[in-house]
Amino acid sequence: MGDKGDKKSLYKKTFKTMEQNMKNFLEQVDDTSPEPKFVTDFDFSVFCVDLNKICDKLSFEANKISLSWLSPPAPSNSDMVSMGSCLELACVATIAAFHSFPTDAGLAVRISLKEAIKNVIESCLGFVKTLNETLGKKFPANSHSILQSFGLVTSKCEAIKKLPKSNKMACIVLIKDQYDILKDALSELEEVKNGDFIDDFGDSAEQWTENDHQVINPSIGLIKTSIVLVKKCSDTIKKSGLENSSEYDTALENINKLSPLVDDLALSLYPPLDWSECKQSNQILKASLEEVLLCLSTLHFMQSEDAIKWREFVGKAVIHNFSEIQRVFITQGMAEIKVSE
Repeated sequence: MGDKGDKKSLYKKTFKTMEQNMKNFLEQVDDTSPEPKFVTDFDFSVFCVDLNKICDKLSFEANKISLSWLSPPAPSNSDMVSMGSCLELACVATIAAFHSFPTDAGLAVRISLKEAIKNVIESCLGFVKTLNETLGKKFPANSHSILQSFGLVTSKCEAIKKLPKSNKMACIVLIKDQYDILKDALSELEEVKNGDFIDDFGDSAEQWTENDHQVINPSIGLIKTSIVLVKKCSDTIKKSGLENSSEYDTALENINKLSPLVDDLALSLYPPLDWSECKQSNQILKASLEEVLLCLSTLHFMQSEDAIKWREFVGKAVIHNFSEIQRVFITQGMAEIKVSE
């Protein structure tokens, strides 16, 4: 009994040390790189191959610990320390890889890489905690908690392999997310317009008045214009030759401003329509769309003839829809006609 107690105590001490090491690793990911690297002479393809090998090694070490934990007799504490050290070294290698990545390669790609590596280390922390929590416990076949923890480590390692390989691709992925959010907002609003909302809530649902419908269509037109802008921006970036540029981050930063403004406008349109909020939301979205178009016009990938044409088209669509919206508010006595001097 004494030997078993001593062995369990040693295990707990080992796992506690490993837990703390994993927590330290998480902090190290956030540390500033001592020697910042730059895009010049950096081989992105070699970096990706090396990082994939590190992830495979990490997954392999976690698997080795899992199998030893599942197959009696349990490994000695010294063997566990040795295997744990190998897992920790693989974690350190992922951190080193992140800090070797060029600081001027772009913000979006660095953030996606950083988050993915933190996810791997967090999964390893959970893996070690599971080892500690299952110490001395018995489980039915194929139901041991360590299987699920190991599966999470493996999935996070595989996720790193699927990361965008450049800032251009990272921004395209994130802009696509914004596009989907805007499409969802439009789809939900059109469901209400088509009567699906009323079908769900029956007679208790609020409904639009005839006056409401006058402002709804051009407001939805402004939302659709936002969606077109985001889609066209993404398509233009895809055609760009540069893979790593901070200008993609600038485009993404501006695109990210649109979805909360579209949400605000969409919410103001739901019955009962709030005319004051609708007016303000339209004004803010219109101003933001114009700011985004102005910002995009300065970026290197927006200088093609096609990009200039679609920006002009979107700009005219903004003016057209907002003019229709203003006309409705004027007829409602909520706006005045401005005469140019």
